[in-house]
Amino acid sequence: MLKIIRLACACLFMLWLPALQAADSGWLQNPANDHAKVRLRADTSQPGETRLLLSVELQKGWKTYWRSPGEGGIAPAIVWQGNPPPATWHWPTPQRFEVAGISTQGYHDRVTLPIVMSGQVSGPLAGTLTLSTCSNVCILTDYPFSLDLATPNDPQFNHDFAQAMGQVPIAAGLAESVKAGYRSGELQISAERAAGWQQPALFFDTLADADLGKPQVETDGDRLLARVPVSDGWGDAAPDLRGKTLTLVIDDGGMAQQITLPIGDALAAPAGAAFPLWQAVLMALAGGLILNLMPCVLPVLGIKLGSILQVERRDRRSVRLQFLASSLGIVASFMALALLMTLLRLGNHALGWGIQFQNPWFIGFMVLVTLLFSANLFGLFHLRLSSDLNTSLATHNGRGLSGHFWQGAFATLLATPC
Repeated sequence: MLKIIRLACACLFMLWLPALQAADSGWLQNPANDHAKVRLRADTSQPGETRLLLSVELQKGWKTYWRSPGEGGIAPAIVWQGNPPPATWHWPTPQRFEVAGISTQGYHDRVTLPIVMSGQVSGPLAGTLTLSTCSNVCILTDYPFSLDLATPNDPQFNHDFAQAMGQVPIAAGLAESVKAGYRSGELQISAERAAGWQQPALFFDTLADADLGKPQVETDGDRLLARVPVSDGWGDAAPDLRGKTLTLVIDDGGMAQQITLPIGDALAAPAGAAFPLWQAVLMALAGGLILNLMPCVLPVLGIKLGSILQVERRDRRSVRLQFLASSLGIVASFMALALLMTLLRLGNHALGWGIQFQNPWFIGFMVLVTLLFSANLFGLFHLRLSSDLNTSLATHNGRGLSGHFWQGAFATLLATPC
C-alpha cells in the first residue's frame, strides 16, 4: 500500500513540475496599485511564432483601456527587452464608459489579450508592461516580467488562447454593407444586416487630429444609422474627415465585426430642426444650479454669504453691488484662464487643470486644509492677528468693492476643478 502511495505522489509531482516550469509570470501586482493584477504566459508549440496571453484582473469599479481609449486614457503597452520579433496584439471587443461627459473605450473586471510574435524566441522573454487603470482617479502602473521560454509548454495554453481569440471581432459575417460619411462636426455610419439589429454598439479607432464622441445609434429594421460628434479636442472647428480611412468595431448581441473603410460625403440629411436656443439656455441654467451643490462650490457660497452678513450696511443696493463685484471677479478669472490656455496652445503646450486632484499628496494637503478650516469655523481654535492687520482688514471692506472682486477670483480657483 505504501508503495502505491509513493508511486501516486511521484506521478503527481511529474504532472505538477511542467506547470511550475511553464513560461508563466504568475499574477503580478505593484505595491502602488492594489486595484489590478496581471499575468503573462507564453507558448512556443506552434512553428514559426511565439504566442502570449496577457490577463488583467481589476477590482470592482475599475477599468483599463482598449487599443484606442477614446477621448481619454492610455492603452496597455509593453516595452520589450532585447530585440524580439514584432508583436501583433489582438483586442477583444471593448465596452464604452461615460465619465463626466468624456467617452472612453475599454474593459472592466477581467480581460485576456492574445499577442502573437512572428517568429520563435529562444531564451527568456522579458519586458515591462505599462497599464493604465481608472476609477475616480487614474493610475499608470509598470509591471516588469520575465518568461523562461526554454521550459515545457503548458497543455492548457492552447485552450485558453483559442478562448481569448474567440472574443476578438471577426473580419466579416455581421453586417452585409457598411458606409461612412462626414459633414461638419459629425461622422455618420450606415450599416445593413439582414437579421436586423438588437442592441448595437460601435467603437472607433483614433483618427489624427480628431476626437470621436459617443455615437447616437438609430435602427430601422435591417438598417443602422449612427451619428458621431467630432471635435478637434480643443473646442475649435472639427477637421474635415472626408478621404480618411476609418477602422471601427460593430457589436450586436455578443457578435462583433471589425471593419476598415474610407470616409466619404454626408450620408443623410440633418435630423430635424436645429437645437432651440431656449433649450440650450435652460440646460445651461440647470447645469449651473447643479454645480452649486458640488463640494468645490458649496463651501464657497457659505463664505460669500458670511461676508455679506458681516457688512454694516445691508441695504439692497450695497448687497447687489457686492455680488456684482464677485461675479465680475469670477468672469475675469475665467477670461484669464481662457487666455492662458490660448497662449499655451499657441506655444504647442497643454495644461490639465484639475489633474492635481489625482495626486494623493495634493489630496492629503487639501484634506488637512479643509479640516483646519472646519475646526476654525466650529470654534475649536482661533488665529490671532496683530492689531494693525485687524484694523486694516476691518476698514478695508468699507473703502471699495475690490475685496468682493477677489472673493470671486478665489471662488473660481476653488470651484473650477469640479
